[in-house]
Amino acid sequence: MFVHANTVKQMLLAIDFVKDLGLEVVIVGGSDSWQIADLLKQNNIAVILNEEHSLPTLEDDDVDQPYKTAAMLQKAGVLFSLTDNDAQTRGRNLPFNAGTTVAYGLTKEQALQAITLNAAKILGIDKTTGSIEVGKDANLVLSEGDILDMKSSIITAAYIQGREINLSNKQTQLYERYKYKYGLK
Repeated sequence: MFVHANTVKQMLLAIDFVKDLGLEVVIVGGSDSWQIADLLKQNNIAVILNEEHSLPTLEDDDVDQPYKTAAMLQKAGVLFSLTDNDAQTRGRNLPFNAGTTVAYGLTKEQALQAITLNAAKILGIDKTTGSIEVGKDANLVLSEGDILDMKSSIITAAYIQGREINLSNKQTQLYERYKYKYGLK
């Protein structure tokens, strides 16, 4: 069961609710999950963090708390993943969100795992996807530069289940059309 909760009170209510029903729960949002990380670990409850680039939930929280939460959950041993819940970007900023967590305590490997293997584990599909292993789906993104860095990352190819995805869109077509016309390349 996926429960959208951000404050400690909301998360504690969710934990009590699912214990009574005997269900597994995943906290979605979890901006204050760092405060009850030990309880989440004890109850084997995963967290999907969203809105990493936001203000803190409570006035007393550190101003950079949304950036630090991922590292705090990692240190406590809580299974978590990251998402880009912004309707304007529709997932395009997910690698950048993961890159931000590197600046606040995660290693690059942990940040990448938070958007790949950890997400697959939370969804229960880690036997077929989420990491590069023999027998798993070949879901890959190739990038020039650091994929977690918005400035240096240039996606060159993407594969879903081993099939190459056409990355061209209206913007790339216009760029190709006019770069020669205006001598940009």
